[in-house]
Amino acid sequence: MLFKMKTKLISLFIIAFLFADLTVCAAPKVQLRLNLQKGATYEMKMTSVNQIEQEMMGQKIKIDQKIDMVFKYTVLDVLPDKNFLIEYSFSQMKMDMNMNGQEMNMDSDSPDSNPMNKAIKDLLSFKLKLTLNPKGQVIKAEGLEEYTKKLSGNQQLAQAMKMFTDENNFKAFFTQIFNYFPENEVSVGDQWKSVVQIPELMDVGIILIFEVAAIENNQIYLNFKSDVDMETPAEQMGMKMNVKMTGKQSGKMTVNATDGWMRSSDLTQQFNMNIKMKNPQSGEDMEIPMVTNSVTNMVTVKK
Repeated sequence: MLFKMKTKLISLFIIAFLFADLTVCAAPKVQLRLNLQKGATYEMKMTSVNQIEQEMMGQKIKIDQKIDMVFKYTVLDVLPDKNFLIEYSFSQMKMDMNMNGQEMNMDSDSPDSNPMNKAIKDLLSFKLKLTLNPKGQVIKAEGLEEYTKKLSGNQQLAQAMKMFTDENNFKAFFTQIFNYFPENEVSVGDQWKSVVQIPELMDVGIILIFEVAAIENNQIYLNFKSDVDMETPAEQMGMKMNVKMTGKQSGKMTVNATDGWMRSSDLTQQFNMNIKMKNPQSGEDMEIPMVTNSVTNMVTVKK
């Protein structure tokens, strides 16, 4: 009798094991790619809150900054090669900045016609035509030179919107939006790496690790993180420097499984930087330590 009970228990264990194994094998696999329809429009709202503390030439500088932007993407056509022709524009921008107690504000919706607000409003009329492949990479960008001309005469605006100052910056900006596509099909628990290029740091790549947290109701939930520890030469506004940066970033993202477009993203970044360069006035060596904390939220609505 005891032998029969043991045999039954072993049989039940084997059945349970096989069932669990089959359940794992049956986990749904999805191919994350853009699958867009002609005429579809996506409106993305981005809010970025940044806190920066740095010390330069014995002076401590504290910057609190908040940027709100609204971008619009309209699918003009699905091309024969399966790429997508997109009309890209931004319809709103607002920036509030406090630097050591000094306020600076820009708002495209403000009735105040100060030079900064007027410069932003002028940019709202420009639209780019982009050719994207199914992985969200920019194959071709038309109209970027108009943004560049408008920004060239306004250094403050150019710094705030440096993603539009040249094609390299723009492609890097777009890579950060569509950096979540893996090479192969994925299911819950799968991980992959994605590299984000930073033009300001000589195109150094930061590695992001993505993981599928869940797949529910046609939505794919992703977690991502990155640990940064690098040192690289850089150049900004004609000044050569050496940048050492350590820190981390992490966040969560929701992607629609049907069209592959991100619906929401929450990103937290914490970086410590040390910049070594020549003092532009005296030519002596100088260091600029900097601590940056930022939170960026993006929400996309398909219309």
